[in-house]
Amino acid sequence: MKHSAPIVHFLYEPSNGGLDRVAILLANGMAERGLPTELWLTKETGAVAHLISSAVKIRLVPTPKFGGRGLQLLLQIPSVARMIRKHRPRAIFSAGNQTNLSLAIARQFAGRGPTKIIQKLTNPVLRPGFGKWQKIARTWRFGMTANLGDMSLTLSEADAKNYAQIYPHAATKFHVVPNPYVTANMLSAGTARPLRGPGQPPRLLSVGRFVPQKDYMTLVAALALIAEHPWSLTILGDGPLLQDTKQQAEKLGLADRITFKGFVHDVTPFLSQSDILVLSSRWEGLPAVPIEALAAGCAIVATDCSDGLTELLSRTGQRTVPVEDPEALARAILDEIHSPQPVKVLIECASTYSIENSIEQHLKLLDKVCEAA
Repeated sequence: MKHSAPIVHFLYEPSNGGLDRVAILLANGMAERGLPTELWLTKETGAVAHLISSAVKIRLVPTPKFGGRGLQLLLQIPSVARMIRKHRPRAIFSAGNQTNLSLAIARQFAGRGPTKIIQKLTNPVLRPGFGKWQKIARTWRFGMTANLGDMSLTLSEADAKNYAQIYPHAATKFHVVPNPYVTANMLSAGTARPLRGPGQPPRLLSVGRFVPQKDYMTLVAALALIAEHPWSLTILGDGPLLQDTKQQAEKLGLADRITFKGFVHDVTPFLSQSDILVLSSRWEGLPAVPIEALAAGCAIVATDCSDGLTELLSRTGQRTVPVEDPEALARAILDEIHSPQPVKVLIECASTYSIENSIEQHLKLLDKVCEAA
């Protein structure tokens, strides 16, 4: 059935985060299928703005020019409500946790109408280090958010089951959907990836911002424990803890074996030329980079930072290790070096997250929530 009402993807800005890229790829894919598709943005410039298809209509949300992201999202609620009343979208897909609540409230302010709010839980509601009251407050907030929305998308079965248990009153609203992480280029890179030459040290890769969440200090400490073995590491990313990480690498005598590349727009060439992606995070939702690595035929060594990732890697026979445990991480890296995973298994595991399949699954859930009205 052809619909004239637009499908909206709400994104704060096209920055360099994974959820920003995902929202744009989904919007592009739906527009390419001939569906009227819009991106509602607070800011239209950013690292991945160039990815936005000309087939996607961009609308800027009037927003106060002061305050940080959280405050601006709250202050723009009346503007979003007016846009909902004016344009009457079929549905609004929220890009991630931060915009879920403000969109749901804006829809309430807009009054009775056909627009559905489809939320997406991209990061854990509860994270390591939270105090008692912080846990109580976030649990209440996300429960209220789920009640106000029409559907909440999670990125893994493990997450869907977990949230259904935490919020039994909203259990039927949680649905699993694969994000569009994997491009055709990534799959091609995996199929044609070069083998490591004789005598060439294993090529390790890590990707992400230098922030406490990513815990690069544990990664460097783990590599120091296997310094007598051959390996090289490339890290892609920037952030406030970059210099601290470099200093630790120098202190442990690893400076000449770790290359800091900074932020890059396309990680695919690095994934296809690396043997192992190492993820040392303390917590994650379902991170994109490990799935992209699998598509490129790159094995994964990861901490138990994400129930969804642990669940996914178990399908390839890979196990995660405890967070903040350099010894366990070092052992896992050595195990993968000595017993590498078959590339074909890795690629098959990642294919579920192809752009085409992801768009198809998002559209099926869109139809489902609209038919339930």
